Amino acid sequence: MSNGRLAGREKVAEGRETFHWVHEYPCETYAIAIAAAPYVAVDSELAMEGSEEKVPFTYWVLPESVEKAKLQFQDVPKMFEIYSKAFGPFPFPKSKFGLVEVSFYGMEHSTCVAYGSSFPAWCKANGEGDPHSQQNARFDYILVHESAHEWWGNGVSAKTWGDFWIHEGFATYAEAVYLEELEGYDVAQEHLESLRGSIGKESKLYRGENKDSDEAYSPVIYNKGAWVLHTLRGYVDDDDAWWKTLRDFNLEFRYRNAGTDDFRAILEKNTGKDWKRFFDEWVRGEGYPILEGSVTTKAKVIVLQLKNRGSGKTTFHVPVDLAWKDGNEAKTQRFELVPGDNRFEVACKARPHDVELAGIEDLLVGRSILFE
Repeated sequence: MSNGRLAGREKVAEGRETFHWVHEYPCETYAIAIAAAPYVAVDSELAMEGSEEKVPFTYWVLPESVEKAKLQFQDVPKMFEIYSKAFGPFPFPKSKFGLVEVSFYGMEHSTCVAYGSSFPAWCKANGEGDPHSQQNARFDYILVHESAHEWWGNGVSAKTWGDFWIHEGFATYAEAVYLEELEGYDVAQEHLESLRGSIGKESKLYRGENKDSDEAYSPVIYNKGAWVLHTLRGYVDDDDAWWKTLRDFNLEFRYRNAGTDDFRAILEKNTGKDWKRFFDEWVRGEGYPILEGSVTTKAKVIVLQLKNRGSGKTTFHVPVDLAWKDGNEAKTQRFELVPGDNRFEVACKARPHDVELAGIEDLLVGRSILFE
């Protein structure tokens, strides 16, 4: 099997056939694949967001994996629905969505995603050990991550290797999108927290000018890319604008190459705000902010004293949301921390209580904040 749809089969000699595959869409060269094995093909269709037409869905697995795949790939319709809702309709409806069992771990080949994972749902149902249990702790990693590349990488491809985070960062963020829709925001947050430790104090998301694929490829474009998008959602503070931006970006640059500034331009259009500083700090800068200080309550005042420094050479401007109760009245207020020392006083009508910096866990920051 290969990319696209099977247009025909031609017998050329005894025991030999030529298969004709047609993929009616642009395709990155590294996403082209051919797989040959004594596969069993299982065909069905998937409903697509905003369309009455269904997308052909086929998976090709070895005979001994058919029952495993039937159980594991029950996750596909919901995953497909989530991604279509969040990022726009499936990019390749005239072809198919395909999964093919392979002898390596996985790869985002366009419309024929290579699946070499362990069928974790089958392992769990049958009491078998999962050799990829760490990666599959919350979901089938290869299925969820590599399928997201149909939208990010295959649907929209990076303009330069410096922008490679558009592939891997967005696909890793899609894992959190999947979990949030399936199990709720807190579970998605827990997943992102599990990635935080791999993000270095001098990590750089944008890989630079005139890079080749070896220079661009790094774990940082996965995990920091996902966290920067999650952090940006918090800065935007408007989910309608946020999800519209992701869909508009994918649809406007579908079957084309896009750069970091193209994403920024769509974000600015949908929010009516200038995001240059964010991208300079978070995407082109290094590391992340570290917040240290205290939040103190007195008779009728809250005092925030926070030092904001960068983990590396870059300094950051960081929004923090203060939440508290003023008597029986719940209140929130957003403050922007500039690099260096910050001090704010909030006057209250009564003694404040239940004070917290709400949502700070949603930002990629180091923090050591004392509440008094």
